[in-house]
Amino acid sequence: MSERSIIRKGDRTSHGGTVAEGHPTSMLLGREIALVGHKVTCPKCKGAFPILADPGRNHSFMGQDTAVEGMRTACGAVLIASQMVARIGFAQGLSDPAPIATAQSDTLCQECLEAAAR
Repeated sequence: MSERSIIRKGDRTSHGGTVAEGHPTSMLLGREIALVGHKVTCPKCKGAFPILADPGRNHSFMGQDTAVEGMRTACGAVLIASQMVARIGFAQGLSDPAPIATAQSDTLCQECLEAAAR
C-alpha cells in the first residue's frame, strides 16, 4: 500500500504558491485540511487555481476528496505536504502519484522547484 501525506491550508506548491483554502471545521495539526476544489495561489501563473481531483484515488471527506501530496492544481503545480504524520493509504496496483517537487517535468521550471524547496 502506498501512502501520501494530507495537504493543509498554507502548504506549498512546486510553483512557489500556497494552498489558500481549507475546510473551516476540519483541522490537522492546527491547520485546515485542503480538499479538491480549494484554491491555491500561484506566483508563476499569476492567479488562483483549484486543486484537481486525482482519478482512481478516492479518499472522500465531507463529500469531497481530500487533497494529498503529489496532486496537481489547474495551473499544473504539484502540491507539497508540510507534514508527514497524517497520511492516506492507497491499494497496490494504482499508478504512482504525480511527481513531487524534486522531479523534473515540462510543467515545472528550475526556479519554481527551488522556491518550493525553501
